[in-house]
Amino acid sequence: MQSRSPARLSWLKWGAPLAIVVLLGAVVGGLLLDRATARPSAASAGQVPKPQPQNSGLTEIEFSPDAQAHPDSSKIHWTLQLHFNAINMRQYDTWKNTVVQAKQRQMPEAKWKREYESTRDSAIKVHRIEPGPNDSLRLLLSFVSTQKPSDAPSGMNEPCLNWSVVYPVVLDSGAFRVDVTPPGAAVARPC
Repeated sequence: MQSRSPARLSWLKWGAPLAIVVLLGAVVGGLLLDRATARPSAASAGQVPKPQPQNSGLTEIEFSPDAQAHPDSSKIHWTLQLHFNAINMRQYDTWKNTVVQAKQRQMPEAKWKREYESTRDSAIKVHRIEPGPNDSLRLLLSFVSTQKPSDAPSGMNEPCLNWSVVYPVVLDSGAFRVDVTPPGAAVARPC
């Protein structure tokens, strides 16, 4: 068994959290740049984007030109489409197939149903796809969630939240799956 050098341990201790902070900064900067150069929309005019009808459950995933140019964009699009539609349509078994087993263990069905009971995700946009550690990818994306204030994340208690998130994805059994999101990789603010 090899022992880890002090330099390697130091990198693991400080480098990984620093990399997450830098990546999150890049997401926020990219979102600001994207909004500054985009055509005016309801969201940029201060209006909340209208979620799609509650009964359809389907939502469309938008990719920036940069993200669309990534060689795996179509496979990632497919995974995200299934992932968000499963949340909106309350289909745990479908959602479970879009995430790694560790994430499934974090969110068993009863907990998942409680946490997503009234959630509706919309206005989903992938801004960038970046390489991550161990052949993973990092998706820099934004979306809007609407929910009962009591179902919002602890301390937020808002009916509408704008999210900026870094989703790690890995190739697992030939398909991309959403990995466990590290702490600090998601920022939400009221709509």
